[in-house]
Amino acid sequence: MPTFEYLRLSLSVPTIGDLAREAQRNEPDATRREFLTEVFSSRHDFFYSGRLYTYVPFPESCQGPNIYAGFVGKPVEELVNAGPEELFALTKSKHYKASFLAIDVSPDQQVMTFEKRQDVGSSQRITAALLESHVARRKGFSWHTDVEYLSTEKDFWMAAKEYRGQITEISFEFYPPNGLKGFDKFKEFDRIAKQQANGQSSEYSIKNPDGAVAPEGGFVESAVEYASEGPGKITMKSGRKTLFSSRQARRTKDAHESLMPHQSEPTKILGLISYLFGKRDG
Repeated sequence: MPTFEYLRLSLSVPTIGDLAREAQRNEPDATRREFLTEVFSSRHDFFYSGRLYTYVPFPESCQGPNIYAGFVGKPVEELVNAGPEELFALTKSKHYKASFLAIDVSPDQQVMTFEKRQDVGSSQRITAALLESHVARRKGFSWHTDVEYLSTEKDFWMAAKEYRGQITEISFEFYPPNGLKGFDKFKEFDRIAKQQANGQSSEYSIKNPDGAVAPEGGFVESAVEYASEGPGKITMKSGRKTLFSSRQARRTKDAHESLMPHQSEPTKILGLISYLFGKRDG
């Protein structure tokens, strides 16, 4: 059964230069929505991990309101046997491995769902490579992009309960949270911290070398809830051992094989988009 992972795309003004010029920085000419539309409404060839990948969008008639969808994949060569006329000689066969993806580019969303496939690769890293490639090709000043998984809060609290008395560190890393509703108090606290320090991201760590870190209280609860929506990540450690990583607690949704548009059928594409952007698991 195909499984889809959810990611949040955070776009921010690059922090290039010194603090004195921070207040004078303007956003790029293209809005975040326009930038994402540029990326996901047209074909892109790009490299990830030394391999050529291609993103191909579906026709406009197959897209949902504010949603772009397509396939991203890579070529694969395998040795196969030819037919009896060639005495079943080994020959190279070129084909593709591809994942379905869709993104809601609405200003209050900017969330992506990506089909998880080991033979295609990491959804987070592939998406980051696609965005970085577009920024490199684009003329002029552009957005800085961060891509992070949405995660499940309950997995963090289960780990916190299981490893209580062993936890030496809990760290939170946050990116600019465009498209994320709510959390106004926490977002403002983090925004000011980044602005004053000229930071692109921020990291907060709670440490106790004796394993007595207590994952509780208002700050931890707010930070876990905030990070689980995708503008950041969480790591829990005991010494050098990682006890919990939000990247391993990804929010997912399973889709029945019958929903998959393997032949790029318009009805199935629209149906799958509607299914994936309905109520999400986790």
